[in-house]
Amino acid sequence: MILIGFLLITTLVFLIIGQVKGAEIILSPIIGIVFGFLYNKEQFEEEDEYTLQCALGVISITVIWINQHDGSE
Repeated sequence: MILIGFLLITTLVFLIIGQVKGAEIILSPIIGIVFGFLYNKEQFEEEDEYTLQCALGVISITVIWINQHDGSE
């Protein structure tokens, strides 16, 4: 029960981050049961892509946003 509560709070935080960053938020069904969360950062030449994902049993919530490099690096 504590795990599910922690994941619900994590999901709420991910959704708030998604709203602040203007990110794409995706709700997806899962075949089977999965619990956990993921953070990923992909670095490309022109941009960085961030992914936050939280799996709550049979639902996955994914938040994706891109930061463009400004050329000063």
